Amino acid sequence: MRKTAFGAVLAVLTSVTVFGGVSAFAASPHATAVTVSVSATNGSQVGTGFAGFSYEKDQIGAGVFNSSDTNLVNLFRLLGPNIIRIGGNQVDRVNWNPNGAGGSATQIAPSDVTKLAGFLQATGWKVIYGIDLKINTAANAASEAQFAAQALGSSLVAFEIGNEPDFYDTQAQYETSFNSYVSAIKAKVPGATFDGPGQGKGQSWVNTFGAHEKNNSLSILTSHIYVDSAANATISAMLASNNPGGKLQTAEATMNTGRANNGLPQWRMSETNSFFNGGTTGVSDVEAASLWSLDYLSGVAAHNGAGLNFHGGSTSKYTPIVFNGTQPTSVQGVYYGQLLWVLAGTGAYHSASVSGGSSITAWGIGKNVFVNNKSTAALTVTITLNASATTAHEYVLTAPALTSKSVTVAGSSVSVSGAFTPAPQSVSVSGTRVVINVPADSAAMVVAQ
Repeated sequence: MRKTAFGAVLAVLTSVTVFGGVSAFAASPHATAVTVSVSATNGSQVGTGFAGFSYEKDQIGAGVFNSSDTNLVNLFRLLGPNIIRIGGNQVDRVNWNPNGAGGSATQIAPSDVTKLAGFLQATGWKVIYGIDLKINTAANAASEAQFAAQALGSSLVAFEIGNEPDFYDTQAQYETSFNSYVSAIKAKVPGATFDGPGQGKGQSWVNTFGAHEKNNSLSILTSHIYVDSAANATISAMLASNNPGGKLQTAEATMNTGRANNGLPQWRMSETNSFFNGGTTGVSDVEAASLWSLDYLSGVAAHNGAGLNFHGGSTSKYTPIVFNGTQPTSVQGVYYGQLLWVLAGTGAYHSASVSGGSSITAWGIGKNVFVNNKSTAALTVTITLNASATTAHEYVLTAPALTSKSVTVAGSSVSVSGAFTPAPQSVSVSGTRVVINVPADSAAMVVAQ
């Protein structure tokens, strides 16, 4: 378990009301009995940087990422250390001006990148840094990359060239441009690495792009994906997208195949969220989105992914952090799913089998276990851990309804200042056996030690 998550557990245990070492939450007499068995076999490693953010590039010049914004720094730190991806449609509309004054959403200047570097230092996050392709030159791209590499230092994960190029280029055209940009950038930044191809219409380029570019400093195979258009947004469609054979798991399998076939170190969904064109109120910003994001994170881990970046910003309904202009005002939906995921810390991913009930998924990270209850029934869940434990505590992510924005984790919401005071409940544990209660339309995470 990551030290930050372990510290959070220890900090709140003294505030928990416990009777005989068992959760004070009584099981409902009408609860559905469910059993979960966690596999002892280690899957991929879930590391830091797994549940990150994605933002449009114009947000740099607009001044969103400012180390003096204590509220935003705290909201990032609560999910950190992690990875932010800077790109989106605006990366191909906002160009680098090495002589610019900075502070403009219409261009990127040296002072803007310096401010981003300070924000990353304050939060402990790293960045995948997008560079304009559509209205740029390789020489100007290299100029920006050189300054960004110097300013960002160890906070820089990789460069991204353009955004969703399959909307304006063939694969051959894009690879020609990609190669010329890589060559120009590496002449200025010899150690530079890159991600790609970051398609927006599917994963048809992934395998061949990996084959063509794996020896050209490609370190992360990437794709972008959404469930559907906001015009077609429903909670049922969102939740079903994570099912076996659904849109997201199909894409995850394709990405993993492309990575494995070409011996690439990792793949990542570098831009994603529920429904494109900003999502929909009552679907993308509520409890249902919290539960959806957890299953999505689990699916990426199950398919050996390195993580994903949930897109956000001031104009979207699905944004994990809500903004008024450049100032954060609250968190919602997806943020709470990310938070529960991060509280599990790092470790090997473990699959799990579920018996009893319906619309229930489960998995493990290290010795910790998630149970995601998307049904209308409360559950009493008997869990068989992948290893013996002596203590266990339960964090419940819940809300009054799937359509509610009043989400809490272990009894606490997250304030705009990043304040979070969870009170996980002690639950009985005997060897590898743990019993928990999970409300309807809620998720639980058991920290086992």
